Amino acid sequence: MIYLEILMGSFVSVLILLIVLLFKNRGLKTEIKKLREILALKDSTIDNFEASRVAVKDVIESISSHDEVMALVEEGESRATISKKLGIPENKIELIIKFDKIKKEKQG
Repeated sequence: MIYLEILMGSFVSVLILLIVLLFKNRGLKTEIKKLREILALKDSTIDNFEASRVAVKDVIESISSHDEVMALVEEGESRATISKKLGIPENKIELIIKFDKIKKEKQG
């Protein structure tokens, strides 16, 4: 009889422990989900910063070549010719010309 009472007490204790662990596990799953969302946001933010850094680098390089490019444009040189002369890709030549146009619009 005593063994049965001890066994029932142990069973109830184990059952209570299992229920507590189940609730804790559910809470941990929620926390893991939140942490994964934060990690994804962090990764996307880093990617955006890297893309911005590349864009800023391109603008800085374009500004340093701006005067040369615009002088050649005013002389009537084609974008392909300017690209070959200065060793700058044509898309950057376009960017410099657009930048110059925006700059002139703001000044005028």
